[in-house]
Amino acid sequence: MFDGALDELMFETVTIAPFTSYSGATQVPAYGTAVTYRAQVLPYSQQQTDKQGKEFVSSARVIIPERVAVDERSKITLPAGFVPNTPPIRIVRPVKGLDMDHTEIICG
Repeated sequence: MFDGALDELMFETVTIAPFTSYSGATQVPAYGTAVTYRAQVLPYSQQQTDKQGKEFVSSARVIIPERVAVDERSKITLPAGFVPNTPPIRIVRPVKGLDMDHTEIICG
C-alpha cells in the first residue's frame, strides 16, 4: 500500500505495453494492450548497471504508486517533453515496506 499523502506527487501518466513475444523469423517484439498508470517521472541521468551487467547512462526514473509486473522488454511511453519519449526499460525495482509500496522503473 502506497501512502495516500504522496498521491499528489503522481501527477503525470505513463503508458506501458507489455511484451508478449517475438514474432516470426524477424524476431520483432510484439506487445499486448497498453495500460496507463499515474506516475512521477523525473529526468535521471546517472551511471547504472542493468541485470545483464551492462553499464548505461539512465535518462528517466519512473515511480508508479503501486507494485506492477513490468518486463524490461515492455514498451513504455513517457509524458510529452521527455526525449526520447519511448526509451528502453533497463531496470525494474518493485519496492515494498513502510506504506511505500511502489514500482521504480529506470529508463535509458
